[in-house]
Amino acid sequence: MRIIDEIILHCTATPEGRAVSVAEIDAWHRARGWSGIGYHRVVGINGERWAGRPVEAIGAHCEDHNVRTLGVTYAGGVAKDGRTAKDTRTAAQKEALLAELVELRDRFGIKKVSGHNEYAAKACPSFDASKEYDYLFEGRSKGFSPVLDTVLKRGSYGPQVVEWIDKLKAWRKTLAMAGATLRGDVFDHQVEMTTIVFQKARGIVADGKVGPQTLHEMELALAYKPPFQALG
Repeated sequence: MRIIDEIILHCTATPEGRAVSVAEIDAWHRARGWSGIGYHRVVGINGERWAGRPVEAIGAHCEDHNVRTLGVTYAGGVAKDGRTAKDTRTAAQKEALLAELVELRDRFGIKKVSGHNEYAAKACPSFDASKEYDYLFEGRSKGFSPVLDTVLKRGSYGPQVVEWIDKLKAWRKTLAMAGATLRGDVFDHQVEMTTIVFQKARGIVADGKVGPQTLHEMELALAYKPPFQALG
């Protein structure tokens, strides 16, 4: 089981009162090139508490903050006009979110809760998550610092790049695939382009960057396993 020390709260950015299912979110995220739903837990408008991506799997819900976090979302977050950010949580949702936070905190020893808007320039989850729920956690008051995800990209260099290049070469061998010569310890144009070829072959976001999802897909590919699917 991976280390989890933070919960990041989200909203689905859907109009107030609109019901949203896990299957819908899964479809939205697949359309973005993800391996299905990026959130681990979903709270419906009537307080339903649903499982999304397995908690043991790295999420896809907050850039640079996925490896050691859990993504929890509630249905809503936008006014009925479909545009204006609004805290649309029903009484049942607030009760369910509180229960989720306490249960996840106790299960994994989580130290901190944050809103998505603390890490990205967006309104999500349309309320101040830290202000509302910080009292449940000990991390913020004791100076807890989030652990950023490692992402390799054009210009990166060092042992981790060497390791990635070796994996790219091994993957090409499994497919008897020819390509540009890859060498050295610098993430250059050729490494970026070969990474994109790999990402497209695995059906994930082809941005040429090597983050948690791409690394996981490489592990599966080298083990001759199909691409990861969040909901199986």
